[in-house]
Amino acid sequence: MEVMNRRTPLTRSSCGCRPLSLLVSLLLAACLPIETDQPQPEATALAAIPSPAESLPGDLDESEIRTLSSLRLVDPYPLYTMEYAAPYAAETVGARSPERRWSCSLFAAMGDPSSRLYGRNFDWDDSPAMLLFTDPPNGYASVSMVDIAYLLGDLSDVTDLEARPLPDRRELLRAPHLPFDGMNEQGLAVGMAAVPQGEAPFDPDLPTVDDLELMRWMLDRASTVDEAVDILRGANIAWGNGPPIHYLIADATGRATLVEYVDGELRLLPNDGPWHVATNFFVTECGSQPDAAQCFCPRYDRMATTLRSQAGVLRVPEALDLLRAVSNAMTQWSVVYDLSQQSVHVVMGTEFETVHTFELSP
Repeated sequence: MEVMNRRTPLTRSSCGCRPLSLLVSLLLAACLPIETDQPQPEATALAAIPSPAESLPGDLDESEIRTLSSLRLVDPYPLYTMEYAAPYAAETVGARSPERRWSCSLFAAMGDPSSRLYGRNFDWDDSPAMLLFTDPPNGYASVSMVDIAYLLGDLSDVTDLEARPLPDRRELLRAPHLPFDGMNEQGLAVGMAAVPQGEAPFDPDLPTVDDLELMRWMLDRASTVDEAVDILRGANIAWGNGPPIHYLIADATGRATLVEYVDGELRLLPNDGPWHVATNFFVTECGSQPDAAQCFCPRYDRMATTLRSQAGVLRVPEALDLLRAVSNAMTQWSVVYDLSQQSVHVVMGTEFETVHTFELSP
């Protein structure tokens, strides 16, 4: 069943295959662990992250009330939607939740210019989710998936958020800073997956930015893969309390790049065909040793084989079928972003019979 959801007017784990010694147990859990002439938005001024007590005022202003009042429950898993009407400043280094095991699958199917797709499974512990719509005044409109367990201290009855007084929802105002995957109005998509280790370069003259916040910077400011990579080159990355990650970035022109942080270097692996794939190992480390234990992941192989055989051409139902094939008991959500048509298709908790479809632009 496909559920078509319309936006209300706005007046919106990463992952891990482990070494061979853990292969048997991990297989049971599906490998747990361009230049542009277009005017660019102004960069939001950097600001140090405030403490939780300082970040949310005692009284909600009009834009915060509009934001929190737009919260809607669309799936009992749960999945919420929210239209972000309040302003938000850029953050540098932020606090993160305690580390847990992450496992994810990501792909870009770029063979059909009329329907270039970006798919991803987010595999982790139980994760209440929000599909967040943002439209900053000096940036691009975007839609992103947020694990709101990062924001809510009490998850005992997370399906009742709409019934709670607005002040009790105020932590949701920090949702823009926690995208786990997303797509903007220019057709740029980005997602992340955890890797066992990572060593990033460090430049004392650059700001140090949380890895999820960097995804917000890319969604707000980049229209192409090249522009997104420039943003990553302009900041030091901080893993917080979570594991290191790598990013799979794709755009509506058919380009995709895997960005990895290895041995103090930022490494890029662009697509050499109309598709790209990532799970939870350093692909840039495996070119000369594809059979090494750290490079073995059935989820990766399944996606790569399918996309190669299809020349990178998938329809949305086929993309969801591929995500179903590489899902596991820890899959919290599966999402397909159509970079060409600006639509979003979400499945919660491997219930692939129910697909929630949204449009970025109403």
